[in-house]
Amino acid sequence: MNSIPFTPRIRLLALLGLIAALAPLPLSGLTLELQRRDAATGAITLQKEEVDPKRVGVIAVDVWNYHWCKTATMRVDAIVPRLNKALEAARALGMTVMLCPSDVVNNYVGYPQREGIFLLPKIPVPSLVDVACPPAPDAGGCACGRERCAGENFGWDGMHPGLIIGEADLMPDTQGEVYALCQQRGLTHLIYVGFHTQACLLGKAMGLRGMKSAGLHCVLARDMTDAHPGYDPSRDFTPDLNTEQVVEHFEKYIAPTISFEQELTKIGKWDPRWVVDPVRIAPWGTPMRPHLFEQPITVTLAAPLQPGAEIRYTLDRSAPSATSTLYTQPLVFANTTHLRTAAFRDGRAVCLESEGSFVRMGPLPPAPGIAIGDLSPVRSVGFGHSYGEKVRYSGNTKPPQKNKSNLGLDLRVNRTTYQTGMGVHAPCALIYELKPEYERFVALAGADEYLVSISHGSNLTKYPSIVFKIFIDGKQAAASPVMRVLSSAWRFDVPIPAGSRFISLVAMDAGDGSREDFADWANAGFVVRK
Repeated sequence: MNSIPFTPRIRLLALLGLIAALAPLPLSGLTLELQRRDAATGAITLQKEEVDPKRVGVIAVDVWNYHWCKTATMRVDAIVPRLNKALEAARALGMTVMLCPSDVVNNYVGYPQREGIFLLPKIPVPSLVDVACPPAPDAGGCACGRERCAGENFGWDGMHPGLIIGEADLMPDTQGEVYALCQQRGLTHLIYVGFHTQACLLGKAMGLRGMKSAGLHCVLARDMTDAHPGYDPSRDFTPDLNTEQVVEHFEKYIAPTISFEQELTKIGKWDPRWVVDPVRIAPWGTPMRPHLFEQPITVTLAAPLQPGAEIRYTLDRSAPSATSTLYTQPLVFANTTHLRTAAFRDGRAVCLESEGSFVRMGPLPPAPGIAIGDLSPVRSVGFGHSYGEKVRYSGNTKPPQKNKSNLGLDLRVNRTTYQTGMGVHAPCALIYELKPEYERFVALAGADEYLVSISHGSNLTKYPSIVFKIFIDGKQAAASPVMRVLSSAWRFDVPIPAGSRFISLVAMDAGDGSREDFADWANAGFVVRK
């Protein structure tokens, strides 16, 4: 006998049937809308293709924590929140997520996601498709305009710290490793996200070109990639326009694209109300890596993935709101400016807030009449352990060095060698007695660039970050912004008030530790009253 009476049992079965009807159907296939372009006319064609998510791999290429171009670095930072949402959905759908930071992948030894790769069988990679195409548009890799970053500073040493590494993710590096994974798991389609599209997604071993040649169906997610950038406001050439051009090149000659967001929205795996995209700034200086300039600069704001949004901004350090100044055209800054910006639609924020730091350089100071290297400081302390006035300097750090870097090499800041000055390691303070005839203190101060000569500073040049300060009789008289490797030297020209007794030259870490904070006071000394 059933324990549930007949009529209530019918009601219960009906209720269970209703619940089952309302529950989402199991996903048997994912229908991708592939976008291509005619190579001659550029006309767009759309094609639908159904694929089992379990046969799809998502490859995130070079989501690095640093780039020699500060704007390129921040553009990676801007897309990481979006990538995290997409990769989370991909994992939930049963897709295989592969994180590929190429030349720094071996910094992930000990991670199961990397160690598991070495168990893969060695499978010959076939060459089935000839992926021949014209060269992709290349704007040079720096989006900082006239104040272009030096392309010698290869400081990345891992993936972006905000990128979530899934427990079941994998970290292949070579074409063979990716191909073996595809064979092992029965993957037929690869969706590519990451950076920098025409350089890394196209040129790296595990990149789109290589895997397409091996017979995989490769697709570029056009809303989750960013080109190796360029910026020229004089001809309205922005990093986002650069990315559009590169994506179009892929659609014409290399592979179809999808909007990953739209694909996930269709199946309920993306909430359009999510706020994941910061407003993008070009050039994109930040307080920790400011944009230094001499002549007025043009700054462009954009929210390319939030069409129709109103970009609002402030210049007084207050938080932007839906009533802040509306951005209608590129901004021109002639003086030091701190920018905060966000985007809104119908009064609701649709973009995360961004900030930009732009610092005007003063004129070059005159040469000193008396160099600090020819004077004896009344106090000298540096990086190490202090016992009264004695310092036990740490590691390979030395006491301040006259006319040399702290390591005994040439004083070099921003590709310029200086003959006179002092080489120190932050934190360091040099105190000198002032004489009545000293009229001004002058110096060119910056991060020493010796690291660049060591294999382009690989894995290291992201670390130096120094703030220079000058105190006269205990009161701050001047300070630099945060100085980085291959930044222009900061120009000090500080009047010395009559009757002043002491000047303190301070090099500090910028709040992120003092690793590799070798600092140069170049052409430093005193202009004497005539």
